[in-house]
Amino acid sequence: MLTVMMGCASAHALEDLNGLYQLAVNHNADYRAALANTEAEREELTKAKALFYPKVNLGLMRGRGVTDRTTQTNIGSLNSNLNYELENYSFSVKQPLFNKETMAIYGGAKSYVSAQESLLEQENAKLILKLVSVYLETLYGQERVRLQQSKVDAVSQQLRQAEQRYQRGSGTVVEVSEAQANLDVAKAEQIQAENDLLSNQQSLQILTGVSQPLSAELVVDGLNRFTGAEYPIERWLDLARQNHPELAAATLEVDVARKDIEKKQAGHYPTLDLVGVRSYSQNDSNNTLGSRFDTTTIALQMNVPLFAGGYVSANVRQSANRLTASEETMTAKSREIEFNVRKYYQSLQAQQQSISAYQQAVQSATVALDGTQKGFLAGFKTNHEVLDAQQKLFSTRLLLTKAYYSLISDWVNLQFSSGLLSLEALNRVSQVFVSKK
Repeated sequence: MLTVMMGCASAHALEDLNGLYQLAVNHNADYRAALANTEAEREELTKAKALFYPKVNLGLMRGRGVTDRTTQTNIGSLNSNLNYELENYSFSVKQPLFNKETMAIYGGAKSYVSAQESLLEQENAKLILKLVSVYLETLYGQERVRLQQSKVDAVSQQLRQAEQRYQRGSGTVVEVSEAQANLDVAKAEQIQAENDLLSNQQSLQILTGVSQPLSAELVVDGLNRFTGAEYPIERWLDLARQNHPELAAATLEVDVARKDIEKKQAGHYPTLDLVGVRSYSQNDSNNTLGSRFDTTTIALQMNVPLFAGGYVSANVRQSANRLTASEETMTAKSREIEFNVRKYYQSLQAQQQSISAYQQAVQSATVALDGTQKGFLAGFKTNHEVLDAQQKLFSTRLLLTKAYYSLISDWVNLQFSSGLLSLEALNRVSQVFVSKK
C-alpha cells in the first residue's frame, strides 16, 4: 500500500533491500561467474611478471648403453662389444636482461587486468540495477493487484445497486448488463495483474533465492530526494566520463592494443640473456666412452633477428588495425553512455511533472466519482456515468502508482549510466520504503 508520511525507513526495510543484495551476490550465478572469471584473468599479470624472473632447469639422465663397434686395423676389422653406464646431469639458469617483447607483454597485462576489474565493477552495478528494477516491479505489481481488487469491489457494488434499481423498477437491464460487463473486464485485468506479479516474484527468486512476497510500502514524501537536480546535465555527463566502468574498460582496452603493437614490433629487436650452466656427463655418447666431463659455464647470450619473411611487419599492421577498432569501440561506448545519461535525466524531469499532474488528476477524479455516485442515487446520473467515473479514477491511480516507481527507476538508471550506482545509492532507495505493520 502506498502511504504518505515523513521520516526515514525502519531498520527492517533497510535490511530488506540490502539483505536482498547480499542474497543476490551469493545466489546470482551470472555475478558469481563474473567474479570467477575476473579472478582467473588476474593471473595474466602474474604470468607476465614471471617473464622477468630467471628460468631454472635441472636435467637428469642415467642409464645403460650397448655398442657394437668395428675398428679397421692393419690386420683387418676388429669387432668389439661395449656394455657401459651413462650419466648426464645439468643445472642451468637463464636470466633475461633485455627483452622488449616481455616489457610490452607486462604493460599490456596490467592494462588488461585493470580493464577486467572495471568490468567486474560494472557487473556489480548491473546486479544492483537489476535487483532494484525487479524489486520495484514486484512492489508495483503488488500495488497493482491491490488496486485491481479495489476496482473489482467498487464495480461489484455498482452492479448490486444496478440490480436493486432494476428490481424496484427504476433501473434498466442495460444498466445491469453494463455493470456486469465492466465487472468481467475488471476481473480479467485482475487476473492479468496477478499473473504479472507472479512473473515478477519468480524473477526476484531467480535473482536472490527469495520466494515470499515483499513486505514494504513506499514513503511517497521521500521521493523528493530523487530529482537529479543536484547536478546540471553537463555535470552528469562529466561524471559519466570520469566514473563509468565500461568506458574505463574500453579506454584500457585501447592501451592493451597499443601494447600489443609494441609487442609485435619487438620482433625486430635483439634479446639479451645471462646464462649459467653446470653439467656433469659420463659416457654420454660413443665418442666420449670412458670419459667424464664436469663443466661450469657462464655467458651473455644475444639473439639478433635479421629476417623473418615479413612475418613481424604483418603482425604489426594487424595489431595497428586492432588498435583502430578498439578506439572506435571506445568512441561508440562513450556516445552510448552520453545518450543514456541524457535520456534518463530528461525522463526524470518528465516523471516529476507527471507525478504532479497525476496527483491532481486523482483528486479531481475522486471528487468527480463522489459527485457522480450521489447523482446516480438521486436519479440525476446514469449507471454508465458512474462506471466511467470509476474507470477514470482507478486508471489514474494506477498511472500515479506507476509514475512513483518509474521515478525511482529513472534515478537509479541515471546513477548507473553515470557510473555512480553503488551500495550508497542502494541505501538511498531503501530509505523510501518501510515495512508493513
